[in-house]
Amino acid sequence: MPRAPRSVKQQMDVFSAELRERGCTWAEVAAEFQRRWRLNSRQGFREAHRLTQAKVCHLWNEYWPNEPLTTRKLGSWEAWPGPTGNEPPIAGLNRLARIYQCRTADLVDGEDHRDADEHNVLATRFQGRPLVAAGAAGSLGPEDIRGVLSAMPALATGPVPPGVSRDEEYDALVRALAQWAANMKRRDVLALIRAAASAAAASPLLTRLNDEELDRLTLVSAEPSRVDKATVGHIDAVLHHCMRQEDALGPQSVLGTVLAQHHLVRSLIPAAPNEEVRERLLSLLANICRFTAWVLYNLNDFNGANHYYDQAKVAAHAADDDAMNSFVLANWSQLATWRGDPRQGVEHALGALAWGQRARSKLLVSYACDVGARAYSAVLSRSARTDRKDHARCMTSLEAARRELVHAGEGDVGTGLLYFYGDGQYLSTKTKCLLNMGDAQTAVEVAAHSLTKIDPAFVRNMAFSRLDLARGHLRLRAIDEACEHIGEAARLTCKNTSPRLARSVVEVRETLNPWARTRQVADLDEKLHAFQLIA
Repeated sequence: MPRAPRSVKQQMDVFSAELRERGCTWAEVAAEFQRRWRLNSRQGFREAHRLTQAKVCHLWNEYWPNEPLTTRKLGSWEAWPGPTGNEPPIAGLNRLARIYQCRTADLVDGEDHRDADEHNVLATRFQGRPLVAAGAAGSLGPEDIRGVLSAMPALATGPVPPGVSRDEEYDALVRALAQWAANMKRRDVLALIRAAASAAAASPLLTRLNDEELDRLTLVSAEPSRVDKATVGHIDAVLHHCMRQEDALGPQSVLGTVLAQHHLVRSLIPAAPNEEVRERLLSLLANICRFTAWVLYNLNDFNGANHYYDQAKVAAHAADDDAMNSFVLANWSQLATWRGDPRQGVEHALGALAWGQRARSKLLVSYACDVGARAYSAVLSRSARTDRKDHARCMTSLEAARRELVHAGEGDVGTGLLYFYGDGQYLSTKTKCLLNMGDAQTAVEVAAHSLTKIDPAFVRNMAFSRLDLARGHLRLRAIDEACEHIGEAARLTCKNTSPRLARSVVEVRETLNPWARTRQVADLDEKLHAFQLIA
């Protein structure tokens, strides 16, 4: 029989692990820590992650080495508003939010006077309603969802008019859910959002199947041994549709569906009738795990994304799928570089390159060189000294990515996987590399060109290119142009509600702090406030 934890530290370790195992968000875990151990919000989030002040400072200094944080300063922020504390600046809270994977507002213990707002009736209607645990959102029944959504003005749209496609119906519902979520207390209705988004995602996808295909899926669910290549193809089609929805609308709209697919495919693998079907299921599982990691990455859950990339790699190896191995490692490289570990990003990119070459895919080789160039440029940017070798490696990778992309044929095995990759994405990567290497003028020119090449359906890619263009203009001291592009990127966050994108918009805005009193920046702040990106 396991011993009960004795010390407070042991209790906190066990409590945090249990809550995360149940599927609770960091905000929910931190709230429980605050309640149970009487902590303020900043202490609550740090303890929820089981981080010491020294470890938080270490992570901070890895992300922002030019503006180091000391344990003394962090301790004073955590002590505020007590007599020994100092009020933390917004810029500091934004950076702590990145480390703690939460909203900046979650780190401030402010007063709440919303009850005085006569229009707050809708929000208070759900206070006292029993909540479903975050890990059991699926137990919320259709009647529960319908009863709540009917009260939402944005969702009470009535029957769908004749001639409106299921895709349009789906897009409208997800946009309405995103708008509703932005105006509600996310912690209080998290389970409802997840369940409703899953229902919205499932509805139009299954209606694409004809009666025979629906019967096939029904039989497979009841008896997994009936799985065949056609069934695998149907599940793969649903996954692809989810990817396109995530490109346009953000990760929240597809998370429930992709997790359900993950569970379904795992249950089918042991009952595969032959080795060919089993390998196809394993490849499909690898892609589902990879996409789940991508979704979590855009939700700023980097540890969760890392876990699923590891699972995707294991499944791809089991399937002997060289192309999928390359794709998984390339995505994993992006995560590592974004998290502030570009050397790990280089390692993953080199692995992606090797597997892409083995798969004989010029497109996968191009993409591996693309993410490798990002990692090399980030290594160069983080280094205290100028390393010509890293500069040369970055430029060589960029040249190889362009060369392989140009020569990739229509029958390339990577085409189905890298449907999003083309000239626009390549130019966007080149912009990032030029910025990291200090060539702002050329970066601005390349970024402007990339915007003409990116398909508008890839909303998040468009927004990040706008942010890179803003960074370039800022380094050239073109404040008007920088504000314009940040504002446009902020507008796109209303379409693609990716928390990673939203946080990036705020971080780029922070670089304008020296000009905070100018009219241009004040106008930009009004826009960001209207888009609910800043308080």
